[in-house]
Amino acid sequence: MKLLFVNPYFKNKVYAPTLGLGFLATYIKNHVDCEVEIIEPVKKRLNKHCLLAKIKNIDYLCLTCYTESRFQCFDFAEQAKKINPNCKIIVGGPHATALDVEILKRYSFIDIVARREGEEALLKILKNYPLSQINGITWRKDSEVVQNHDQVLEKNLDLFYLDYSFIYPEIYKWKDNEIPYKFQRLKNLPIIASRGCPFRCAFCAASQQWSGIWRGMSPDKLLEEIKFLVNQYGIRYFRFYDALFIGDEIQIFKFCDLLEQYGLDIKFRIDIRVGTSRAVLKRLREVGCEVVGFGIESGSDKVLQIINKRITRKQIEETINICRSLNFWIVGFFMISLPEETSEDFNETVELFDSFDVFNLQFFKIHPNTAFYEELKKRGEINDEIWFDKNYEEEIYYSRELFKSAKFSRRATEIMI
Repeated sequence: MKLLFVNPYFKNKVYAPTLGLGFLATYIKNHVDCEVEIIEPVKKRLNKHCLLAKIKNIDYLCLTCYTESRFQCFDFAEQAKKINPNCKIIVGGPHATALDVEILKRYSFIDIVARREGEEALLKILKNYPLSQINGITWRKDSEVVQNHDQVLEKNLDLFYLDYSFIYPEIYKWKDNEIPYKFQRLKNLPIIASRGCPFRCAFCAASQQWSGIWRGMSPDKLLEEIKFLVNQYGIRYFRFYDALFIGDEIQIFKFCDLLEQYGLDIKFRIDIRVGTSRAVLKRLREVGCEVVGFGIESGSDKVLQIINKRITRKQIEETINICRSLNFWIVGFFMISLPEETSEDFNETVELFDSFDVFNLQFFKIHPNTAFYEELKKRGEINDEIWFDKNYEEEIYYSRELFKSAKFSRRATEIMI
């Protein structure tokens, strides 16, 4: 049996590999006697034609689907099915989770959508469980689309880890480009130690994707993994790509204690939440955390409340001051054209830019499975059809060109920036 895991994205530079595919591939390889390969086309410098040539001899094609690359995913799946009609095509990822039923109704060449966490569902598919008995999938029974019950997420995240031998040949030169050059000179590696986020920001689908809970790898298991990567690949800098690295302060203090006991000479970067305590940040700084990033989105208390960020301008400034006093390199993430945002609100955001060593500013984009998207649907400003309209092939921005409730046009926001 042969499985191929692909992130079907071919257009631009990929800044970080799709680590989720590595977790899936590792789990399957550890439980089923099969051949497994992961392909990130941009990283391997493969065009679509070269990649399709690999499809002829596989049994299962597993694709990850993001909103921004959804049509690349669907087009690739269609071509793959033509080349190998007997291949089962399974699609997962946040966009497929949100629109599973509609995707299967529209695209007959996709066989199964695996929603949310895919390891157990995929394993049962490969072991030939009846599809009707596999939680967490949506599938086609004759002409009917069937959405099974959600899967209960595994509490013990130590069961899921990433065997970097699947992807390391393609990422050994990867660098975190938002950090000081002295850390870029070290051997860098992206890593994930948790899943989910307990917060419910109106613009984010993470709460829906992960059932509103946060789960973390145990400190013992995480240190075991880090030690292996240091010894195996000579890694000296880790960029944690967790939505929220600090989900449990007790676990964090234990992680720091163990890292100190192991005597590992590493530097690392995490993403935190505004309001993280000074005691936690100080301890992380003592054991090698050099960089912290956090989502600000807006400097306006009004907008922060509208998007359900559950932080205030005062808390933002306090967290910045704590990080500065501890000599962190800090990265801020901001959005423009948020709901009800005025020019005055945006100016309050701009005032914060100079507080960061690096800041990342993006236009606010609409994603399915978010509270704000559902609100727009209720108001009749959008519907699910838009995700299948190639006039909106990539990002769908919240701008006056598309939404009557938006305060800014794309052109206006470009001028402001």
